[in-house]
Amino acid sequence: MIEFKSITTEDFATVSPILKRSGIENCEHCFATMLVWAHRHPVEISVTENTVFMRSAGDKHTWYLYPRGEMDPVKAINLIIQDARRRESKISIYGIDRAGAQVIKNNFSDIFDVTEDRNGADYIYNSRDLINLPGKKYQKKRNHCSRFVRENPDYKFIPITTENVQRAKDFEISWCQRYNCDNGRDLVSEQQGIMQLLNNFDKMDLMGAMIETGGQIVAMSIAAPINERMVDVMIEKAYHDVNGAYAVINRDFAANCFGNFMYINREDDMGMENLRKAKLSYYPCEIKSKFLAQSK
Repeated sequence: MIEFKSITTEDFATVSPILKRSGIENCEHCFATMLVWAHRHPVEISVTENTVFMRSAGDKHTWYLYPRGEMDPVKAINLIIQDARRRESKISIYGIDRAGAQVIKNNFSDIFDVTEDRNGADYIYNSRDLINLPGKKYQKKRNHCSRFVRENPDYKFIPITTENVQRAKDFEISWCQRYNCDNGRDLVSEQQGIMQLLNNFDKMDLMGAMIETGGQIVAMSIAAPINERMVDVMIEKAYHDVNGAYAVINRDFAANCFGNFMYINREDDMGMENLRKAKLSYYPCEIKSKFLAQSK
C-alpha cells in the first residue's frame, strides 16, 4: 500500500537523490518541476521502498507519474492499480519513457492502453549549441542577441543568489501584472510555483539568472540539474517588448551556468503551436518521446 502526502519543499532531500540515481531524464521527474506544477493540480507524493510515487486527482482519472526508484516496475504499477481501486478511480500514468511503456504493454495490456504523448515530449539540446549558437541555422538567434546588445550596451547577466533573489520576485510580480496573469488559471498557478521556488532558492539545488538593462530586470530564468549530464530549464520569462531579451537570457544562462552539462532539457510544448515553433527553432538534438497509459 502506498501512503501519500502533500508535496513540500522538505521532500527534496529524500526525493531528488532517488530520481537522480534512477537515470530518468524526463522533466516531470525533476523535483523542482514537480513543485511548480503542484500549484496547478494538488500533488501528493510517496517514497515507498526507495521508489518515488506521485499522484494528482483529475476530473475523471487519477493521474500518476510513472514511478522511479529501486522497486521492480511491475510491482510499482500494481501498487498504483491497487491505490486507484481503493479510490474507485480510473488511471492515467504519464511521464513514461520508452522502456516504461514496454513494461506496461508487456505486463498490463489488459488494463491499459498505451499511446505516445507528442505534446509531452521533451526538447533536448546539446549545451554547446545553445552556448555558441553555431552555424547558419542559428544566424537569426545570433541576430536577436546582437540587436539586444546593440540597443542595451549596459546590459548585465546576473546570477540569482539568496542576496538578490528579491529582484527576481519583483520581476515575476511585474511580469504578471504586465501580462494579466490573473486572467489565466495556468499563469496564476505558475506564479505561485515560481514564488515557492524563489522563496526556497537555497534549499533545492536551483540555478537562476536575470538580465538587467537600464537598472531594470527584463528577463529571468530558473533551472535545476536532472543529473550530472543534464539540466532542466523550467522557467524562462522576459518582457515581450524588449527585443532579443528571450534570446539573450537563453544564451547567457547556458554560457554562464551550463558549461558542465552535456545536455539541456527545455521541457515540452504542451501542444501549444507557438511554443512548439519556438522550441524547434533552437534545433533540439532529440525530441524525447514520452507515453501515456490510460485505463481501458
